[in-house]
Amino acid sequence: MHTNRHPPPSSHRSASVKKRVDIVYRSKWITNNFVVGDPVGAGSFGKVWTVECRKKPSQLYALKVPAPGFSPKHIAMELKVMRMISGGPNVVEFIAAYRELDRVFVVMNFFPHDDIFSLIHKMSLEETLQYMRNLFIALHHIHRYRVIHRDIKPANFLYNRAERRYLLVDFGLSHFAVAAQNQKLSETISKENIINTPIGPPPAKRSKRLSDDSDVLTPNRSSIVKHPKCGCSSFSEVCDSCRELPIKRVNKAGTPGYRAPEVLLRFDEQTTQIDVFAAGITMLSFLLRKHPIFRPTNDVEALAQMATFLGSSSLVQAAAEGGVTLLCDPPLPGMDMVKLVKNFKNDIREAKGCAEGCRSCMVLIYQNNSGFCFCKRSEQESIGQLESLERVAFEVLSHSLNPSPSRRYTARMLADLIDSPDETKRKIEY
Repeated sequence: MHTNRHPPPSSHRSASVKKRVDIVYRSKWITNNFVVGDPVGAGSFGKVWTVECRKKPSQLYALKVPAPGFSPKHIAMELKVMRMISGGPNVVEFIAAYRELDRVFVVMNFFPHDDIFSLIHKMSLEETLQYMRNLFIALHHIHRYRVIHRDIKPANFLYNRAERRYLLVDFGLSHFAVAAQNQKLSETISKENIINTPIGPPPAKRSKRLSDDSDVLTPNRSSIVKHPKCGCSSFSEVCDSCRELPIKRVNKAGTPGYRAPEVLLRFDEQTTQIDVFAAGITMLSFLLRKHPIFRPTNDVEALAQMATFLGSSSLVQAAAEGGVTLLCDPPLPGMDMVKLVKNFKNDIREAKGCAEGCRSCMVLIYQNNSGFCFCKRSEQESIGQLESLERVAFEVLSHSLNPSPSRRYTARMLADLIDSPDETKRKIEY
């Protein structure tokens, strides 16, 4: 969204640049107050430019212009949210907004940052933990206001590596959690104090996002979501009666590969915990040094990929808590994240610390002809054998990726876990 290493805008722009930013040059409010620089980000959400304040030369801002077809209600919600949470720890600062030419111009603080793909391959484990700590601090801040960001991913949590500064951006899909649905989390958060932390020391190209009503579940043999009271709920095929049921409409907005199980399973109750799960996927991406990890084409494929990593039994249990019957045939054991991360960059045919002869892993993992076992049942033992810093990292990963939103740690709990890994030092009542 914002960019790194961009020179100050100049009033002497070529005709080709002016053509590209035509909408901002036609705005009298923009041209009277700012010198428009180059566009630094674009996507389905709209465009972002670097602008320089005319009254304060050298003062740079980020100017966001939502796309023409972007829903007015989403723009209004984004502005409402930004005004409320603006300037919190590691959160973008809202400067101004102006409506002209049937468009809305949003001015925010400019934040130079490093490219996400370069960070993925350079950050140490300690640096990754500090990145996640600051992300959880930002999430804790917005969650106290019952705000769900809904699009947490590396591209939306910027990192200036030289200055060790962080910024959560892009609230285009954000909204407020319904009070009744978020009551349990609110009771927990109300007992906590705001984390007292500086924004300073101790993230690009955008992925396609889904709107509220895009993508529907289509049944296949591997993963089927059914109504719990249906007579076919224990079979691997959907009956005609179920096929005639109306599609359940819920908010499913977000980036594929980062959406939590409760979103994919169409839970009526979606809380701020969906942001925590997306943060867990973000952390996994840094640990595996791969971005993105998942590229599902639909919800069923997303669930199947998730079951491969997390295990189908935990997903089935989480689905049941939301009143949904999930069938996964054949059952998937899930993966030991410690073994996966430690062997991911090496030749899988020479995996270390893994027993041989696992038929399930032989089928699921490419070129694993020896059947090196990565099954999740050994994960807790693997975590227990790690050094302190590594153990904290994988505990954070495990607790943030719990498929059940009610058992998933909150952002505050995870930030505290990184700060004080010794359970006796934690201040939160679990």
